[in-house]
Amino acid sequence: YSRLYIDMAYRIEKLSKFFDFNKIKTYFEIGGGFGSNIHLLVNNFSNIRKIIYLDIVPNLYVGTEYLRYYFGKHVKDYMALKNLDKISFSKNDELEILCIPPWCIEKIYTEIDHFHNAASFVEMPRDVIKNYVSYINKLKVKDISLISYDWGIKKYAMNPEDLNHFFDNKLNLRSEPHYIKFRKKEIFLTSN
Repeated sequence: YSRLYIDMAYRIEKLSKFFDFNKIKTYFEIGGGFGSNIHLLVNNFSNIRKIIYLDIVPNLYVGTEYLRYYFGKHVKDYMALKNLDKISFSKNDELEILCIPPWCIEKIYTEIDHFHNAASFVEMPRDVIKNYVSYINKLKVKDISLISYDWGIKKYAMNPEDLNHFFDNKLNLRSEPHYIKFRKKEIFLTSN
């Protein structure tokens, strides 16, 4: 638990070189695990008030309940959102975390300041990534950050450099040494 939070803090610190998290108001994360990244962002950047967290089942349930433990009524789960024709943020400055499964991505109608994915796109089939990116493009996302582990670690994963093709090769690719020596490096693809 604590090491994972150190990993998340490390990633946020690395991404802070490319993005000013103090200027982000709306945030969309696909594959947020149990919610640790969102938890850290909300606690450290009071300006991030509107968040969409998308994950597969059962991760979505675990992440939703974890975030609900810390943020209570500000977390809207699938049951509260499933019958809506359009999913969008309330027009206020209150914290709002919308937790949705993949099949609800087509219902999102809002602009997003920052889209983030860490280490799950490289494990998805190409047609799934292509579908996600088509919806991300419709949301007029301003900034994008993708993180992947070193390509030879998992033989079934896609080369992280190939992710850039889904984003019309507009992302900057950087390889950063990891703070844990046996992990070698992490790959960052960013729009800045």
